[in-house]
Amino acid sequence: MVPPTGHPDGGETLYYSNPDAEHGESATTAVRGVDPPTRAIHAGGRPPVPASAAGPRGSSPRPAATEPVPRLWIWLSPVLALLAVALLPVAAATTNLDELGGWGLAQVLGVAGWLALACAVGACVAELWSPRPRVPMLGTATAILILCSTGMPSVVMPEARFTTAWLLSGFVDAIASGNGVPPQGVDARFYWPAFFAQWAFFRQAAGVGQLDEVLRWFPPAVVAVWAIGVYALAKSMLGGHRAPWVAAWLFVGLNWIEQDYFSPQATGIVLLLTVLTFALGPLATRRTDPLGAVHWPSGTTAKLPLWRRWTVAAMTPPNRPTLPPRQLLLIYFCASLCLLAIAPAHQLTPFAIIGQLAVLAVVGRFRGRGLVLVAILAVAVYVLIAGRDFWMTQLSLITGSGEDDGALQSGVADRLAGDTGQIAVKLMRILVPGLTWLLAIVGAWVYWKRRRDLVPIALAAVPMAFAAVQSYGGELFLRIVLYGLPILTILGADALRSFARKNRGREKILAVGMLLTFCSVIVIRGGNDAYMNVTAEDIAITRDVYATTPPGSKIMPISSVGPYGITGIGKYDRGGNIDGKKCPALAADPIPCINLEYPDVILVYKSMELEGVVLNGKPPGWTLDVIQQAVASGKYTLTYQNGFDAVLRKNVAGPQ
Repeated sequence: MVPPTGHPDGGETLYYSNPDAEHGESATTAVRGVDPPTRAIHAGGRPPVPASAAGPRGSSPRPAATEPVPRLWIWLSPVLALLAVALLPVAAATTNLDELGGWGLAQVLGVAGWLALACAVGACVAELWSPRPRVPMLGTATAILILCSTGMPSVVMPEARFTTAWLLSGFVDAIASGNGVPPQGVDARFYWPAFFAQWAFFRQAAGVGQLDEVLRWFPPAVVAVWAIGVYALAKSMLGGHRAPWVAAWLFVGLNWIEQDYFSPQATGIVLLLTVLTFALGPLATRRTDPLGAVHWPSGTTAKLPLWRRWTVAAMTPPNRPTLPPRQLLLIYFCASLCLLAIAPAHQLTPFAIIGQLAVLAVVGRFRGRGLVLVAILAVAVYVLIAGRDFWMTQLSLITGSGEDDGALQSGVADRLAGDTGQIAVKLMRILVPGLTWLLAIVGAWVYWKRRRDLVPIALAAVPMAFAAVQSYGGELFLRIVLYGLPILTILGADALRSFARKNRGREKILAVGMLLTFCSVIVIRGGNDAYMNVTAEDIAITRDVYATTPPGSKIMPISSVGPYGITGIGKYDRGGNIDGKKCPALAADPIPCINLEYPDVILVYKSMELEGVVLNGKPPGWTLDVIQQAVASGKYTLTYQNGFDAVLRKNVAGPQ
């Protein structure tokens, strides 16, 4: 219930929630001085329908609470969910990771894996279509859907994929083993050490030496938390009982971005969604225009020009939330803690949440403008004090280097390389964000027609400013899409709800589209798995190398894939002391770069071989040729080899 506000002719306008908002009506109806059923009739609608009698999708009334639900709807979703889980071990056993190529995981995933995904989608759809959907079953089906899509690599691969996850695990190891943060000159990411210090504490408190299993299962776990945040946001923005679940599924299905590995930004998104949920949920407010009406609906009273309404709205204090003061104080406290926690954890996420909160504050959509000040002060104090050395020497990483096309070049053009599978997957990564924005724009139009509100699309557009103000690098555009994706998918769910409401048969089309979306996310997310796959042998030989090599030695991989950074951060030389343009990695020109760097140990993994073949156009067996040439030069000795995995050590006496 929204509190009463003044009416222009001296009466009182009451607002009440319409339980039929799921089906497209405005969530709030305003009529003066009459009982709720009469208010709805006077507003041009129909009397409120009890939730138990509302139709499943706006087409027919729900059965009464005493009317039994057919057995099909009781058992269909649980059976499909159990079948999906039962197929996962079969998928792991029938997926041949040795055959990974340019198409990535989709190329080798067994039939059982695709069937598990189809069953998980079916479980979600079946429960959503049930006459009385069960929230626990919807939550369970959503968790299984995440496990069968985002979590599929975790299921079929015995070790965590993604090179950067292993490198960040090495950062945690450096803090845990060194009892403190290494000197910031080791890596710029140590200027934001909160995430690494947090997991170093967890590791020591648990009494474990490694985080291998955490790395493996981190992506599906953190995406599940993200989905909860999207559901909560959608519940506040869209209302209804089914649309929020669709928004959460759409978010998971369109989240091809793969920034959910073990990393600070993954935790940062959790905090960002928490703050947005507070701002658009319990702290959300509504403004009235000069005529006293919410959303400026069509009516007999002449409307003011749009620019004047926006100007007046920006100058009008927002209504106070209806929560008790103690609850508001607790929410402000929790939101402030989240904002303070983001500042020392990640470089970009604080700016994303500051921008989004600023938009909400300007248009008066939440009560708590002081949170914007808290966020700004947290970032400013941290950067100016704890990160003083960073902003004095490397501020261009945030403010930009003056090369306007750098981010676009590295984020889009430079990634369109590789064999046919790689090109196809990366074109899909360009196409999907475009379609996501198109769907969101349609949803914004639907949202505008119902609520006269463009704030959601503005929230999604705020992160686009990153492209104009800084040159973070190739991952910049991934972050831009990720920061806006929760709002984009919520708007997209509104568009799909409007589409399905007009014809019940369209729901079947959307169900098929949902299945295709989740199949495509397997293709897109797994497209790099040929050179992002990490084996137990890779981990074992890397740890053995660091355990048997004196500290201070130079240990280098041929290329920057694999778990080469799993340990030894700050204790060993990582190389890179020569001209980075000439030898950004040893693989750029192997023998000349090896001679220039002259590392003590060279690590070779199968993933490096596949990276060269599927991504950089090198001939098959190119790493074996490099190994042979290095040994033939007399500078190195081959101390370990198993297929493409190898370890080369520098001869103490130099070339013979």
